[in-house]
Amino acid sequence: MKKYISTLLCLVAAMIWGFAFTAQKTSAQLDAFTVGAVRNIFATLFLLCIIPVFDKIRSKTPEYKKRESFFTKTELLGGLICGIILTAASAFQQTGLGDGTDAGKAAFITALYVVLVPIISLIFGKKTSLSVWISVVIAAVGFYLLCIKGDFTITPSDGLVLICSLIFALHIIAIDRFSPLCDGIRMSCIQFFVGFMLNTALALIFDMPLPWDAILTSLPSLMYLGVCSSGIAYTLQIIAQKNTNPAVASVVLSLESVFGVVGGALFLGESMSPREYIGCAVVFVAVILSQLDFKQMKDSLAKKS
Repeated sequence: MKKYISTLLCLVAAMIWGFAFTAQKTSAQLDAFTVGAVRNIFATLFLLCIIPVFDKIRSKTPEYKKRESFFTKTELLGGLICGIILTAASAFQQTGLGDGTDAGKAAFITALYVVLVPIISLIFGKKTSLSVWISVVIAAVGFYLLCIKGDFTITPSDGLVLICSLIFALHIIAIDRFSPLCDGIRMSCIQFFVGFMLNTALALIFDMPLPWDAILTSLPSLMYLGVCSSGIAYTLQIIAQKNTNPAVASVVLSLESVFGVVGGALFLGESMSPREYIGCAVVFVAVILSQLDFKQMKDSLAKKS
């Protein structure tokens, strides 16, 4: 049951991230580090507000009676590492887009973390089932159909986005390492505070003078990015990965690209081609396949026979 609840949480996170592309487009006049700084401070403040609420709900559980400090050393370390990783991933992605990689190709290359996560997991001794390997390949095909409109050629800017994909894969692996040892909400809060500090420092270096009028105009979109896309979705990811194989989580989370296309069609009036519909369907098949356990199914059939 925990497995399917975790899958559902990953699905909700992917949906929030996908629809966040609409909010990102409406705040596109702002530089990347400025957007990062504002959305991260919103996320930090949101989580600081809800931590006491959840503490009160769970105050009688043995886990929370043992807490000796507001943040544990593991939560601080996990949040620090994840915050640095997220900031780096966003920087490489935005630089690649700025240097010429179109949005569709960037979405496809970024989504390749579904392939990278199980490979990196093997390095850390975490095995991945056959069904997940198959679903990873199918998902990659689906994202190609969904995101690539013309010929696929590699440019230097594409390499930057590929580095971003690798860093996002490391983010999923890092969460897999720390989330079982932490309160997910607290670790997420630290993650976004670190992101706020790093993005603010970079914005003061590269984005000056800060466009306060544009920030105020984009405030609703920035609040959605901060509270929903960051504060809620990334926290759901951390909570979900406590009971999910990172390779399986990466497949479900990659539905972000599908929801991004759907959100564009719903909220921005963008049309979807037959190729994109097929790509969405292929990715959904991959997600369903990733939830199957061939070995367990084989053992069940053997018992019945």
